[in-house]
Amino acid sequence: MGFKEWFDTNWYSNCFTMITVVLSGIVSLIISAVYYHKGNRNNLKMSVIYPIVRLLKDGYTRQNYNSLCEISKEYSTRYMSKNEAKKLMLLLVAYKEVSTYSDIYVKAAILFSYFEYKLKKNQIEVKPVPMEYDGEIVYYDYPPDLHYLSNDLEKALKNFDPDCEPDECKDAIISLYSHYCKEYYSSKEIEYFDDYTLQEVLEKSKIREEWDNKFDAVKDAKEQFLTLKIAKEITTE
Repeated sequence: MGFKEWFDTNWYSNCFTMITVVLSGIVSLIISAVYYHKGNRNNLKMSVIYPIVRLLKDGYTRQNYNSLCEISKEYSTRYMSKNEAKKLMLLLVAYKEVSTYSDIYVKAAILFSYFEYKLKKNQIEVKPVPMEYDGEIVYYDYPPDLHYLSNDLEKALKNFDPDCEPDECKDAIISLYSHYCKEYYSSKEIEYFDDYTLQEVLEKSKIREEWDNKFDAVKDAKEQFLTLKIAKEITTE
């Protein structure tokens, strides 16, 4: 009896056997794919998500940002969904913006900006130095050594905390303003902090507003990342 005759004779049982074998193979492939996917997701969770969740419990620093970048380069990130990858990218961008934050530096920048504001209010040109190129004035800039004012303001803020020693801090700042004004601009007497208190200057500045917006952005990006299902699995374990 040939194969065809044998197959035709046992049609139903042979078809059933073939279907069973095929289905068994498909089921095995599906199970393997599921376990493969689960294994990849577990690797993603342990090598990427868990370190990021732990890192986000710390403060925003440049070192932590660098660590975040290194984690984001892990091989397992390729197993992230599009939404997860998007949230991670948003977190990286927002985190970078605040990673260099220094309270003293920002306050000094605000106070420098206030100094400029007071000069302008008193009809004093803030950038009086002509900068030439090929014999033509292309723009005007600050006096050469005015940048030292920022450094001196930082020192004053370190010596006198504006929250704990507001009067001493204000006096030190006014002394610096008066010195730099007379040295590089005018001997005109200018009254400082007559329009806004020191605390108001530090709190209401556009520079402060910009930094507040940056911190709001990173807070939002952080919350979006931590509310991902895979991140929630970490935080609830």
